[in-house]
Amino acid sequence: MPLSAPPSMDRDHQDLLQLLVRVQNLSGKTGSLVEGLAKPLQEHMEMEESLVLPLLGLLRDYAKGKKGSASARKASSLYVRLQKEYPGMLRGHRELGKVLDKLKKVGAEEGHLTAVRFAEALVRYSQEEEEVFYPAALLAGKIALAKPKT
Repeated sequence: MPLSAPPSMDRDHQDLLQLLVRVQNLSGKTGSLVEGLAKPLQEHMEMEESLVLPLLGLLRDYAKGKKGSASARKASSLYVRLQKEYPGMLRGHRELGKVLDKLKKVGAEEGHLTAVRFAEALVRYSQEEEEVFYPAALLAGKIALAKPKT
């Protein structure tokens, strides 16, 4: 079992980053606000790409009953790191959420509907991560940890 992100989730991250670049170039307070959001958002997504997405990539094989232990050691290591980083990742969502709320307001005031849609999409995606993706990644890691290491 290779440790790689599900392609659909990889695309979601790439789509969000491309939209981020578009809204960074907007004028006024909207562009400035997004400029300040860019670095923390990119760092947060990199953390997810290194810890969460590879674990989620294991789920399809686990659901099919594949018992391969070749990647279990690496997955177990990611799981241990994710457990440590998880509270900070949730805090990161709350901090980003505050900026996104402000972005929705400022973007609407300045007529930048692309920024408003970006903020709304990112809020929804963060919710999905907290409700489904993070718990699923933790579960996949727990399964990997329980597998015998050969």
